[in-house]
Amino acid sequence: MPELPDVESFKRYLDATSLHQRIAHVDVLSGYVLKGISARELAHRLKGRCFESSRRHGKHLFVRTDGDVWLRLHFGMTGSLRYFKNEEKAPSHARVLFIFARDYRLAFDDQRKFGEVGLIKNVDEFLKKRVLGPDALDLDLVEFKKMFTKHRGAVKAILMNQKLIAGIGNIYADEILFHARMHPAAEIADLDDKALAKLFRAMRYILEKAIETKADVEQMPKSWLLPRRGKGGKCPRCRRKLKSSKIGGRTAWFCPHCQRRAL
Repeated sequence: MPELPDVESFKRYLDATSLHQRIAHVDVLSGYVLKGISARELAHRLKGRCFESSRRHGKHLFVRTDGDVWLRLHFGMTGSLRYFKNEEKAPSHARVLFIFARDYRLAFDDQRKFGEVGLIKNVDEFLKKRVLGPDALDLDLVEFKKMFTKHRGAVKAILMNQKLIAGIGNIYADEILFHARMHPAAEIADLDDKALAKLFRAMRYILEKAIETKADVEQMPKSWLLPRRGKGGKCPRCRRKLKSSKIGGRTAWFCPHCQRRAL
């Protein structure tokens, strides 16, 4: 599932390819991904408009038009963006095509159709309505500590709670905790200031480094858990087998030797 680093990569890709071009037409190939709007209305409201800028918050991408409206994109489990020439074949799982006047198209591609495409008037009001917490990269250490000391539960569940921190999902929560040498089931109440500071630094480093690599597993450091995360995987530090456990309804992968749980 696309998480903060993936969506930031989509944002930069859109900024580099699709801004300031007049939209000639919007072709909805699957209305299933549309939320709160019909295919006809989406096409009508965007025709003749230009994408002027974009804003990411957590796993959501918002694209401002030169009209009083924002395009909202959420990438679900398999969503992505693809910019291509009109004569080229569209991606096999394209659900919405934004057709520009200058012979190019931007496809919202989503194999499993769990993504969302819609229009909103105000981003901040949308975030408030969805009760989304601050973006993970907008938090400073003081805010991070304050937030964690107000809640109880397993550290991984807290990291993934979008109402507290927006942007971190299952995969990057595991990577952050591996880097911090912290067991995913560790109780927040048991973490002191030093441990919280270490966790915060790990979060910043992992998210920023993942963005730098454009969320490409092949480009990530060999010392990371992510390329080995899964059945049969071994810890890149100690070479012991990774283990998994259900935490907050999600499968956590970790090294039981490097991420020991305090007794």
